[in-house]
Amino acid sequence: MTTYKLTIEYDGTDYHGWQVQPGMTTIQGTVQDAVARICGKEVHVMGAGRTDAGVHAFGQVASLRAEFHHPPDTFRRALTSVLPPDIVVTAVEEMTNDFHAQHSARWKRYRYTLITRPYPSAIERRYTLFVPYPLRTDAMADAARSLVGTHDFSTFQAAHSSAESAVRTVLVAEFRQQGDHLIFEIVADGFLRHMIRIIMGTLLDVGRGRLQPEDFKAILEGMDRNRASKTISPHALCLLEVGYQPFSVHWENSVQQSALSHQLQTTQGMYQES
Repeated sequence: MTTYKLTIEYDGTDYHGWQVQPGMTTIQGTVQDAVARICGKEVHVMGAGRTDAGVHAFGQVASLRAEFHHPPDTFRRALTSVLPPDIVVTAVEEMTNDFHAQHSARWKRYRYTLITRPYPSAIERRYTLFVPYPLRTDAMADAARSLVGTHDFSTFQAAHSSAESAVRTVLVAEFRQQGDHLIFEIVADGFLRHMIRIIMGTLLDVGRGRLQPEDFKAILEGMDRNRASKTISPHALCLLEVGYQPFSVHWENSVQQSALSHQLQTTQGMYQES
């Protein structure tokens, strides 16, 4: 038996999230069915994280153990040939037997994309959140800086979450304006259920002037879900990357780039110790 690492890209619009659910079409279930067709037997496919219904991925990672007596790239091409067109396996690698897509992961990187102009996009409507009103992007970036570091994120988790602890370490939380698109990217050692979507809903209230950056920080520190804003739509959220080595930043043109370098010097040390 060989342990394989799969990197998977998918459009999550027509799926009920990653995790298998009875009677529901999911990414995990669809991939497991494809693996079974190729390998001739049922194989459990473990994902690095459970993306919600409607969430997309460029770089979801999964692991599995199977017997396949051909090169990994042949496995990749075989899987993609039997998967629906909205799920593509972009890479397959042979790994040591102790590799586990979820437990071996060191960090995950997500992106939430807003389209900020007076009219929506017909082409990007499945991947961006249309925001027709002006936003105070500097205030949103200032508020997002409060997220960086190790905190109890109870404020930003869904009700009835099954997580044993709400403590997570956020390594990066930054905004970038690219034309009509305001992009929020966040990197952390893990995320709670609906965490990013609740954070974005609250940051949007900062952008609209309903909250100030200092209010956002107080909401985070209050550890009370009722003080945060609503959980916004999943369709503009995308899992970009899962990391298995220590994180290093490589982005440019950040709204808050000057402050980011100092924050990383602090949080990178905490991350490497954990």
